[in-house]
Amino acid sequence: MENKPKIWEMMLLIIKLTFIGFGGGNALMPVLKNEAVDKKRWMTVEEFDKIVIVSNMLPGPSVIEAISYLAIKVFGFWKGSLITFFAMLPHILLAYLFYFLIYLLPQNYISVISVGVLTAISGVLLAFGYEYMKSSKKQMSIPLWFLLFLFTFAFCLFIPSPFNIPIVVMIIVFIFFGLFHYLSYKKGLKNKKGDK
Repeated sequence: MENKPKIWEMMLLIIKLTFIGFGGGNALMPVLKNEAVDKKRWMTVEEFDKIVIVSNMLPGPSVIEAISYLAIKVFGFWKGSLITFFAMLPHILLAYLFYFLIYLLPQNYISVISVGVLTAISGVLLAFGYEYMKSSKKQMSIPLWFLLFLFTFAFCLFIPSPFNIPIVVMIIVFIFFGLFHYLSYKKGLKNKKGDK
């Protein structure tokens, strides 16, 4: 970590992330990366990548897990937990207010807002995925990325909700990815033996 944030800076980041919190954690991870890694340099890219992986494996909202990790890492367990809690309070209170006021809005407005939010979230997630694909181009080939994308998309689209368990996709992807790397490794060994 190059710069240690002040308490008010961390609270402002958490408030910003929780107020633009439509779409859940994965839609907000690019915003967190932009703020905490690129602009303020509170953590490294490798550390952020690990946070993304771990927070997606744990149950619960991944962006809250990520910002809690960051606050606890910088300020310690008690201060970091309190900062996270107090910074989320305005968002929680606003959510309760919206819950009671939503019935006063016409249904057409709610539909239009939902379509706009879903479109924006889709664009952010596609850009985030593309950025990761570009950064790991040396480790994974584009056809492999494309196959993994198609498999994940088909699984999410065609498997009904009670059976759509993310851990199943992760296990299958890890097996496929491991098999791909094992075969690439074996092919590399054969090429080295052939060169000698």
